[in-house]
Amino acid sequence: MRGIVLMNPHFAIGDLHPSESFAIQKIVTDKFIEEHNISPVILNPYQLYPYYTIPHVLLFNLQNKQVKPIDCLILHSIETMERFIAIYPEKWFELCGYFNEIISVTDRIPYTLTSRENEGH
Repeated sequence: MRGIVLMNPHFAIGDLHPSESFAIQKIVTDKFIEEHNISPVILNPYQLYPYYTIPHVLLFNLQNKQVKPIDCLILHSIETMERFIAIYPEKWFELCGYFNEIISVTDRIPYTLTSRENEGH
């Protein structure tokens, strides 16, 4: 399976500092990727890391690469993207369209556009 990881370095888990929260996101997400044999997709050969931290940059790279749908977008949790989703819902839906499924690692359930729509959001 092929996937892209999107993390939020500004998200705080509980009372933890964002830098500690980001370290936890990385550890948990890396373990998930390893356990599920997910190969990271590198869209930009100049990327420093095998993950994204800025949704706008990920969307820009996807738009410019003419890629087939990628198996999954991996998030630590959907909460890490709630602010982006609230501010830029159209961009979030466009971003989701490049993936067969959105996986929230901490929830361990696929996130789909239809499930989100069914929640009344």
